[in-house]
Amino acid sequence: MAINLGEDPNLLILISFAEILFILVPSLIAAKIEKNPFIVEVKELGFNVKNSKLKNIILKILAGILIGIFFFFISDLLLTFYMRFIIQNLFGAQVIEDGIGNAISTQPMNPNFIQLSLLIVVQIIIIGPCEEAFFRGFVINKSKYKIKVIYSIILSSFLFAIYHVPPFLVPLTTIITFFGYYFTFGILLSLVFVAFKGSILPSSIAHSSLNILLLIF
Repeated sequence: MAINLGEDPNLLILISFAEILFILVPSLIAAKIEKNPFIVEVKELGFNVKNSKLKNIILKILAGILIGIFFFFISDLLLTFYMRFIIQNLFGAQVIEDGIGNAISTQPMNPNFIQLSLLIVVQIIIIGPCEEAFFRGFVINKSKYKIKVIYSIILSSFLFAIYHVPPFLVPLTTIITFFGYYFTFGILLSLVFVAFKGSILPSSIAHSSLNILLLIF
């Protein structure tokens, strides 16, 4: 049975605030283990802007927006590629049908102007930064000292995909149908994070921009 979190836009907004745990929990654990101040661990998630000149911040924001728009335009192509050319050929059309039917939907149903505005704001200040802080800032930054960066990127993207198709909430058909799609975007966002030398601002903006465009269109 599909889980429709968007059926009640107000509930969707409230649930979104739980993603703050993506910053709080790893930072608290890392601070305890590594004996560092909590704020230091938060900064290491990608919030520690080494070059904080206004010009550079604006450039990162613009880059993030452009990357997010690019992601939006390739999102349907990626989904079609995985479903029609890979999943359908390997597992059959029925798996895709079952996978879509049992997916978790976060698309709000008939939101009013205020609800839609709040959802957009939440994407910018909660969803994008919090998910990027954990999957990129925490996973990549903490693991890159023990394994090669490419493996850190793969690990980050794997966890990112699993988070969006959680095995304890959706059936195997849904995981098979959507895993590659989310994994690919995890790779792309990780590459943005690495390219901008560990700042989550561009990847957060790209992430939020993609989600907002999918939300509106």
